[in-house]
Amino acid sequence: KVTSGEGGPSMQEAQMEAYDGPKARIAVSQFSDKTAKGGGSYHWWNPEIGDGMRDMLATALFNTNRFIVLERQIMGEVLAEQDLGASGRVKQKTAAAIGEIEGAELLVTGAITEFEPASGGIGGGIGGITGTVLGAVAGGLKKSHIAVDLRVVDARTSRIVAATSVEGEAKDTSLGGLLVGSSAAGGLGGYSKTSMEKAVRIALGEAVKFIVTKTPQNYYHVK
Repeated sequence: KVTSGEGGPSMQEAQMEAYDGPKARIAVSQFSDKTAKGGGSYHWWNPEIGDGMRDMLATALFNTNRFIVLERQIMGEVLAEQDLGASGRVKQKTAAAIGEIEGAELLVTGAITEFEPASGGIGGGIGGITGTVLGAVAGGLKKSHIAVDLRVVDARTSRIVAATSVEGEAKDTSLGGLLVGSSAAGGLGGYSKTSMEKAVRIALGEAVKFIVTKTPQNYYHVK
């Protein structure tokens, strides 16, 4: 795990050196909330956050060139395109064929067990956008922290083949950054462009390194 601040590894640094060997077929599931603060007066959780983290991890895994990353979040659109091709309304040579979707051998699941923004994030317990910014200023430079339980699962047997907990920690560095993050949507909602996003990227960088190095070698067999 890592609890670094500004000097922590970036997502790019977390991806490994150039690689041109066999690959593994993998899919990333949506991240879930397993924190003690997912409900009640401090309801930080939003499905958009889980979607954003899933997408960030899938992109990072793809960029290692060690995985065939299979997209499962837009499966409805993929099936609709195949159905359209089979309807006879699309030029046959260009139609998406039915029965060609690849199966994943590995599934990555993530459960967020700790989520501590520097000042609560939008919708936190201190008054939305105004509270977020003023809280950060009044408290000085505060740390954002996240911890994620990560599992790599064999899709055929449901066995866990690798598991760990990764952490990320970062500090707020400027009021301007918070102002941008407070109004931005982004993959992490109101936490986009804040120290919370930095902490997430640090944790996911560690996740990429773990998945690459701890996935058993027998899964890397697709040319």
